[in-house]
Amino acid sequence: MKTTVIDGQEIPVLDATSVETTYRHKKTGEVFKERKDWEAKGFKEEDMAQDVKVMMPPLDLIGKTK
Repeated sequence: MKTTVIDGQEIPVLDATSVETTYRHKKTGEVFKERKDWEAKGFKEEDMAQDVKVMMPPLDLIGKTK
């Protein structure tokens, strides 16, 4: 496991298990998996919302708590 030192303590660094990005049209609610899909339909960037879902491993893998 990767670690980093903060204030003299060794802290484990957790990596995301997966990252899922979707794009949603703000007015119609239409969802696109990739940027090129909504660009092909001619939607403007200001009309789109980008949703990012980051999945992290369970915290019980660390084992130590106060």
